[in-house]
Amino acid sequence: MRLVLSALALAIIPVVSGTPAMAQEETVSVVAVEDALFSQNTLLNEAEKKIFSKQNELNNQQEQTSRLEAQGKELSSRLQNAKAQLAKDYARVSDAPDFDLAPSQNAYQAAWAKVKQNQQQRLDSQQQEETFAAELQALKAEKLAIEQKIANLKEDRQRARVATIRSEISQKGEQTVAYVNSCKTDMTLEQCAKQTNTLALQKAVRQYQSALLEGTTESKLAKQNQAQATLNIHVLQQQVSKAEFLGENQYSSMLKVTLNARPAENAPCKLLDIDSKYCFAPSQASEPEKIKETAWHSVVIRSNQYDDQLIIDGVRYGSTPAEVMLPVGQHHIQIEKEGYIAFDQLVVINGDQTLRAELVAKQNVAKPGETFADNIGKHSAAPEMVVVTQGTYMIGERAGKQVKLSRGFSISTTPVTVAQFRAFVDQTNYQTDAELQKVCTRIEQAAIAPVANKYWRDPGFSQQDNSPVVCVSQNDAQAYVNWLSDKTGYFYRLPSEDEWEIAARAGSEKSYWWGAEFGVGQANTGWGGTPWSNNSSSPVKSFAPNAFGLYDVVGNVWEWTSDTKGLLKGGAWSFSPEKAKAESQLFIAPSSAANFAGFRVVRQL
Repeated sequence: MRLVLSALALAIIPVVSGTPAMAQEETVSVVAVEDALFSQNTLLNEAEKKIFSKQNELNNQQEQTSRLEAQGKELSSRLQNAKAQLAKDYARVSDAPDFDLAPSQNAYQAAWAKVKQNQQQRLDSQQQEETFAAELQALKAEKLAIEQKIANLKEDRQRARVATIRSEISQKGEQTVAYVNSCKTDMTLEQCAKQTNTLALQKAVRQYQSALLEGTTESKLAKQNQAQATLNIHVLQQQVSKAEFLGENQYSSMLKVTLNARPAENAPCKLLDIDSKYCFAPSQASEPEKIKETAWHSVVIRSNQYDDQLIIDGVRYGSTPAEVMLPVGQHHIQIEKEGYIAFDQLVVINGDQTLRAELVAKQNVAKPGETFADNIGKHSAAPEMVVVTQGTYMIGERAGKQVKLSRGFSISTTPVTVAQFRAFVDQTNYQTDAELQKVCTRIEQAAIAPVANKYWRDPGFSQQDNSPVVCVSQNDAQAYVNWLSDKTGYFYRLPSEDEWEIAARAGSEKSYWWGAEFGVGQANTGWGGTPWSNNSSSPVKSFAPNAFGLYDVVGNVWEWTSDTKGLLKGGAWSFSPEKAKAESQLFIAPSSAANFAGFRVVRQL
């Protein structure tokens, strides 16, 4: 996009004054929060280590309890066995009074003692397990409290960042701007002075905004997001310190401007790319301004046409798209282009905004032979198109086929050039079939032969920017028209065979648009008597156009049509004049590329 400051700026001297103490204080608060966060994160790490250690102790204790419980079951089983043996021995005493019960009694008492010991050990282990579990819960609660403090500190940090940058961008400052403007010859001296001051003031506002953002503690992030924020730059005072007419329509003006930024409430959050909730808090009432002030805003203006003229409040700003700084209030915005109904509106500016104008042709019915070029970007246009209107046309061999065209179309006046195709590749990083397959074909001894490592930038002969692009397949041509459609908003495509021949004949019923016979030097074909014949393609428009204003429809390069079988029309520099007749055809695979094949485009009307 072009930044509208069309004259020569000799000197820009920014001076920003504010309250650095406030900014420093807020910066310290951010540092304090960061220090507190560091401390809490250290405590969090320590708490996590304690939790890990205590969890291990608890796990070990639980394993100990489990082992004691298993041991208890085994000891209980042994006790039951000892008890059963003692009972059995008691029964024997009645039959044998001298039987010794001491061994079984001792075994029973020993088994009982071990069971009692196990019970006490299990009780102690369970109590220790409960102690560890309680300590673990306490540590987890401590960790949760630390995490909550960290979360709160992170919130505090965001608000501290907001407070810091708000103080940094809410400052009063001065700029001295020296500006030399080249005025139009039809302007009065007063008009020239007014325009110069307006442009200088715009520069001062923009430079002040840039200085504010550059001076923030997070300037890199703020500059990245400046388009999302509204700083509301106010011009408090302006004083012309020097103004003089330099001659040759040049006027010099030096302004001393006092400015103040009153950013929108959520501007700091937009600049920092954080949630807007951090920007809203109870506001403090400010004292009424004692001097008259004006807020300035960025206005982006676009139109759907190329090479138009933008006029704001009587001052011309060149063509769109353009970005200007305008003060709050009503402004008269006009966009003009010959052949189109002018856009003319009074627009109220109360914030940064984008204005898009749709220029409509004065006559919606296209005229035969009318040419135009759609806008595809800054100082760039799509291929020049010529209108072919509806009607009845004769095509085919001996012009024996009647075609009724119910709807007109536009077709490019020349094949797509190397420069035009390069613009597409540069913007999309597109790779052609020839580049991917590493081969482009050519005519060799009357036969089509592949040549390795040739493609549109190096087809095997020298080309200029205005030469027709070659070594492109039908697939590549289709990719180009899809890109044109996306860039312009209009439907571009390859021509059908009938459309191509209608445009090439330009109403003629002869094999060539100029007549039935091919004349030496009339077009670039093989054996055509031109410097390029049998050597290379020729720059477009090297020969006369037909009655519709189309160039190179005879020879130069074969041109792809939309036929899915891979049909080309028009002949080429390496083919005989016979092949350049309007009715002639050539078929090659849609994915094939040749150094004698290019294309031109059609746009729906």
